[in-house]
Amino acid sequence: MTAKKKTRAEIASEMTDIIVGHLEAMPTDERKQRLAAFKEALSHGGKREHARPKAASSSRSRARSRRIPA
Repeated sequence: MTAKKKTRAEIASEMTDIIVGHLEAMPTDERKQRLAAFKEALSHGGKREHARPKAASSSRSRARSRRIPA
């Protein structure tokens, strides 16, 4: 007998239950700090202000890309 695969909605529901349970177990002050940090991360589109640029874009310069092979 094969096991039924979970749908995205079922997985999201289980994850939500785990997260809510974890938050409810936290002290109030810590919960407020973590929720504020989470909201801040979401407001920046998940990007940190000091995130490193991608390696491909930072290692290639204009002069290098204009060279003509010998």
